[in-house]
Amino acid sequence: MLDRGILLLGLLWYSAGFVNAQSQDINDYVQTRLHDLRATVKQQTANQRELEKINKDFANSYRIKQMSAHYKEPSKMRLESKVGVVNVVYIINGNQKHVSAGPIKHTDDISNAPGKRQSLMDFGILTPSFMKLVNAKFLRYDHEGGVRYPVFELTWANSDDTSKHIVWMDGKTRTVVKRQWYNQQGKLMATFYYKNPVKVAPGIWVPTRVEVYNAEGKLGGITTYVDLHVNEGLPDSLFQF
Repeated sequence: MLDRGILLLGLLWYSAGFVNAQSQDINDYVQTRLHDLRATVKQQTANQRELEKINKDFANSYRIKQMSAHYKEPSKMRLESKVGVVNVVYIINGNQKHVSAGPIKHTDDISNAPGKRQSLMDFGILTPSFMKLVNAKFLRYDHEGGVRYPVFELTWANSDDTSKHIVWMDGKTRTVVKRQWYNQQGKLMATFYYKNPVKVAPGIWVPTRVEVYNAEGKLGGITTYVDLHVNEGLPDSLFQF
């Protein structure tokens, strides 16, 4: 017969794990073990008509069929692709955004425009540096696909930007499973679904498929992430301009 003390200990352990998986503290979903990430981004589907209902600039980003992505904490992102024979590079480094397309180069200060900042939240991952930029509020629990997810509202801290994101978090993988983007007038712009998470290192999961739908619920695009690598020690020189 199973010892009652062992049974009780097991039940307590299970309950603690269950509570942690359903935590109302956003910090329990931040991927603190991830220091850098490298991936290839592929646009599998792009319906320009439906994407333009979200935003024309957003729709144009889906015209690029493949790009390389590099990320490093804190708040460093490099996206690189080719458009014809022109090499296009997009870099976020702290509060600076730099875009170059061949000989054309432009740098912006985005310290007061956080909505223009590319981050790993676009990949379905919350990082420590990103969480310093937002205020998080627990809203509720939702059931989707038979699973109970905690739902949080993210708003920009110390900014006049009133846009917001509603995120559904997975306690097991610590990834975003669904995100709604609202503009500064409170209008729903798009809904993102982050799917097929893979464990790329101990304690680090990354979604490998993102589907975006416009406010009418129409599929706009599908993006996949392949050739994933984390914590390689990416050099800071990648993010200089």
